[in-house]
Amino acid sequence: MSTNLTTKRSKNGNYLSMLINSLYYGIKNSEEQALDEFFLSLHRAQQEMYDAENFFNNVVDPELVDHAIYKMEAAKTKYVYLLKQAKDNGIRIEI
Repeated sequence: MSTNLTTKRSKNGNYLSMLINSLYYGIKNSEEQALDEFFLSLHRAQQEMYDAENFFNNVVDPELVDHAIYKMEAAKTKYVYLLKQAKDNGIRIEI
């Protein structure tokens, strides 16, 4: 299952136009860098969630089931936290 993240800034302009400008001019201001780092963290958290679910679905040792559940819940909590941070900072993410 793959998810595309499309973003728009509701404050301080449009993220897409900032990204295009930074790619064209090769210059990023601190807000653009912070957004890039945030979206990288969000993508990594999403991947951790998928990896943890995959681990749970493929675990064969009964002693690892609790560990797999813990990993899934931790990864989900991290991902939901980052989504909430995006919302609180005016970043709209379409999943």
